[in-house]
Amino acid sequence: MVDLEPVELEPGLAHPSKRALRWNAALTIVLLALIALFANLLADRHLRIRADLSEDGLNSMSDATKSIVARIEDRVTVRLFVTEDVEDGQLALRGARIRGQLEEILQLRPEAFELQTLDPTRSSEARRNADDSGFRPMRAQAAALEGGGSGEPVWLSLELAYRGRTERIPAPRPFEFETQFASALHGLLADRKPGIGWIGAAIEPSPTQDQNKARIAEASPTYRYLRSTLERRSHFTVLEGLETGRAVPDDIDVVFVVRPSGLPERTVYEIDQFVQRGGRLIVCIDDPDYNVLVGNATYSEEDLKTSAFGKLLRGWGIEVLTSKHIWDGKWKSTRAAWTGQAIVAVHSPLLITVPDEGLSDDLSPTRGVERVQFAWAHPIVPAELRPVPDGIKREDLAWSSDDSRLDEILLQLGTDSRELRNRMTYLRQKPSARHVIGAVFGGLFPSPWKEAAPPPVIGRDGRPSSSEGPVSTSVGPRSTSQVVVFGDADWLRDPWAPQGEVLAPFSASGGVVLAENLIDWLTLDEELIGLRSRAPKPRPLRDFLTEEMQKAGVFERDPFETAYEQGMRDQKSDRARQLARGKQWLTMLLPAGGALLVLGLFGAAWNLTQRSRKTRAAGEKR
Repeated sequence: MVDLEPVELEPGLAHPSKRALRWNAALTIVLLALIALFANLLADRHLRIRADLSEDGLNSMSDATKSIVARIEDRVTVRLFVTEDVEDGQLALRGARIRGQLEEILQLRPEAFELQTLDPTRSSEARRNADDSGFRPMRAQAAALEGGGSGEPVWLSLELAYRGRTERIPAPRPFEFETQFASALHGLLADRKPGIGWIGAAIEPSPTQDQNKARIAEASPTYRYLRSTLERRSHFTVLEGLETGRAVPDDIDVVFVVRPSGLPERTVYEIDQFVQRGGRLIVCIDDPDYNVLVGNATYSEEDLKTSAFGKLLRGWGIEVLTSKHIWDGKWKSTRAAWTGQAIVAVHSPLLITVPDEGLSDDLSPTRGVERVQFAWAHPIVPAELRPVPDGIKREDLAWSSDDSRLDEILLQLGTDSRELRNRMTYLRQKPSARHVIGAVFGGLFPSPWKEAAPPPVIGRDGRPSSSEGPVSTSVGPRSTSQVVVFGDADWLRDPWAPQGEVLAPFSASGGVVLAENLIDWLTLDEELIGLRSRAPKPRPLRDFLTEEMQKAGVFERDPFETAYEQGMRDQKSDRARQLARGKQWLTMLLPAGGALLVLGLFGAAWNLTQRSRKTRAAGEKR
């Protein structure tokens, strides 16, 4: 057996100095930093694994975008007009996010894209190209807030070119950029843009030099926002002269009939012929319409029930009850109202914001749409009371909540909260039910002129003329078609934004998205429908004060209240503020108290563990 003698180490080797330990620690940190840096570089170049853990899924590329990019057969030129050096922090962040998303899309197929970055603030040629494309710069707000003028001009726009065609994105938005870019690229790749026709309501207000009349006209129903949106993706045409025997053009795929008023019988005939050929209709019935500033009602020239167009719809199994409005106590919204002195907020059950639970999950146009706002909507008569003819299928598209009732047509929009409360009390005595606001009808639609002569055309003198128009009385072979009907037209209406502040969103609250989805669905091009629903869902902070004010019934201010009513309102308001303040403190203290409780329990558990260890160690020594 060999005895091994212990070897004594030198003091310097047995116990390293503090200086050596510091050097070792510093070297270790440097090496770890280098390893992390090179690992990130290698992962960025060779590892493309990503995980989108966001609730809305907005940080990953959609399948629709990948499918559209995969269909590119030639090279797409992308011209990005952007200001490189931006002092305004918000606009700089916006530009960085847009460029990051653009780079990610281009990386799907780098060989299919050519990116040209142009700065109009540095190059006169780039500025000329931006002007030719119709782009305008944004203005930074920093200098304006400091009193230094209107701020620096900041450019951020895109133009896509492909095989001689161009699409433009004048104002890209970070949360919607993928949808904007994919829509523009989809339009470039399409063989033809869909044709959209418009019949009925005026799109723009009548021009006037009177400022008061112009202010009132801006609060009347107009549809410029919808038209500008549709013009970017389709050929938009206002159909005129149908009463003179002119047919709906063959390149029109979908026709909007918005608030039809006094349509001549010959115009109704041409609409019927369009449907018989397989054309699609989107019909929006709304009578009367309201001016949101002064509250005046504007009625159609004739009652829908006795009009030629109303008779055509009833022949197809479609009837809208224009003598009633839908009053929704659950999905009511706030509208702005003019009292004659100021604009106040009024809760109105006649202004209905339908959430996703009130939109069909079985139909593509409404699937994924978060909400759509309807105003003073009419109910569509149920299928049990108005059955559809053989060969036509009906599917409901949008409806009110179960806490809905039918109200009489208002002659004037009121602002007196007492009157509104009395009206609510009266209506709540009636039975509640769900009422249909929008429905889809599809199949072979019967024609009233199948075995009858077409109605006479309207001559230049405004009188019927039997010498003009088609000589054939046959409509020819029928084709299947689809007719979408809404008991409201305000979901397409321009937002009301006096002095730049949006007081009534109307179409901006889901209406335009639904309209685009309907067009894609009716023209059998559903690739972008799912992509439009990719938008951040609003998650506002909980407003305890508003909640308590609503519970106390003092949220709506009566502009004509008495001194006694004002005193009672002040007392309720003070009580609501106290309750809201208590909830705020409770909300703030509960997380802090919970965290302290968890730390206390952890510390107590750790102390017990240490004590038990010491007790066991003492027992072992004994």
